[in-house]
Amino acid sequence: MSPRALDPIVRAFREEPKLRAFALAHFVDDVGVAVAAWASMLLMTNLFTSQAERAKLMLPSLLAFLVGTIVSGPLADGARRRLSGPGLARYRHALVVGSRVVEGMWLVLLVALVKTGTPTIGRILPFVVLSAFTKTAFRPARIAFAVDILRKESPVLRDDGSPAHDEHGAPLVQKTHLVAASAVTSSLQAAATLLGLLVGGKVLAVAHGSYAPLFLAQATLHLTFAGMLAFLCHPTLRSGEVTLASLLRREPEPPAHEGAAREPAVGFFRQLGQGLRFLARGDQRPLALLLVGTALVELVTESYDGKMMVKHVLHGSDDAVRYAEIVWSVVAVLGVAAVPLLVRAKGRLAKVFVALMLLDGLVIAFSGKIAGAEASRAVVPFVAVLAIDHALTQASTSLAELAQASSSSAGMRGRIAGTYALFVIVGDMLVEGLASAAAEAMGLPAMLVRVGLLQVGLVAVLVVFGGRRFLRFGLASEASQNEPAASPSLVGERAA
Repeated sequence: MSPRALDPIVRAFREEPKLRAFALAHFVDDVGVAVAAWASMLLMTNLFTSQAERAKLMLPSLLAFLVGTIVSGPLADGARRRLSGPGLARYRHALVVGSRVVEGMWLVLLVALVKTGTPTIGRILPFVVLSAFTKTAFRPARIAFAVDILRKESPVLRDDGSPAHDEHGAPLVQKTHLVAASAVTSSLQAAATLLGLLVGGKVLAVAHGSYAPLFLAQATLHLTFAGMLAFLCHPTLRSGEVTLASLLRREPEPPAHEGAAREPAVGFFRQLGQGLRFLARGDQRPLALLLVGTALVELVTESYDGKMMVKHVLHGSDDAVRYAEIVWSVVAVLGVAAVPLLVRAKGRLAKVFVALMLLDGLVIAFSGKIAGAEASRAVVPFVAVLAIDHALTQASTSLAELAQASSSSAGMRGRIAGTYALFVIVGDMLVEGLASAAAEAMGLPAMLVRVGLLQVGLVAVLVVFGGRRFLRFGLASEASQNEPAASPSLVGERAA
């Protein structure tokens, strides 16, 4: 990677001071999640003595996922509030900080439970359900807030040079450093997962198999994240101006600027309907098709578990599973880091996405062929090939988040993310049942081959259906956005 390839990230860090603080806080939080993943995995493995016992925990968890998904978009956009501009950004800031404080304190209670008695499904069920709910309910708010803290903006123009407008008719602007910011946070998340995998096993060994230290570490890092975000990433105040009193004080909402509109106070389901109508508009077809493609990737990923295949199909050891997860985490970092280079080189986001997903489908099919050996000698090539899948999946997910963030106003971002997540979680439930039946009928390796080829075919259908208009959808490169000689633009025939 040439030094110039890092120029967009260096420029973003220099021009966006709150991005630096948010990236560091995000990394701290993700390390906490990853460290506790070891304890969670072993705890669940010990409790799931049968499929019936597993269902006692998984069914309430899936219901919590669904409820969290339903409320996530409206929650991120301030349902039943009349917020716009700075007020909406402050609301999201308080929401993200407050949710992490509650989760941290809840984990402290889990530590006390683990220390005082033997964990059972009944005892940990409330903690698992809350975790499932918060994972989906607050994710759109965090995605939207990560965009809110970026201050430098560029006007969005169509291909013909005319200005694009948002859903209220106001001029649409794009965060200048959106691509670099997304790459930074996604790369650090992948790096934190790797660090957590490496450290979590050692901490568990030192603790002689006790789960409490890892859950306590997660709680501590959650609270640290909340504190860093509260005082260093306030959307309207500088870090030196933030005090506890200012965080607790409710600031009056300033008048909306000309051309902007406050969001109406409506209910959850109506706001989800607004997200659907937005995506159903003719000028939003490229974005809708891109999200359909990304949902396809999510559903394909849900249909199999690489770790399970290493252990139970290829008969790998526990160490083989651990090393596979570490390799996949390392490669995922590289996949996310490559997104800014791909966008800058090609410009057309949809073309990059289609190319990645066609290649990914072939990779999945090939990994299924390798797994057909059903022997430990196939572990290394299977892990190596599936590592490419992990990199491509991470890159495609980052591209989808970029598309969502750049195609709408701040007031619509959470709704789009929540609408998308609702369909994905319902689809995941269906895929779980279909994949189980398919694996039982033909075996996991053969199913994996067909899943990969199915992905190739469905992506090709998207291309045919979307045509040139879909393939022209994308972001202007950061280089053009930061050079005076070039006019910033949102490539593609759409006005959000």
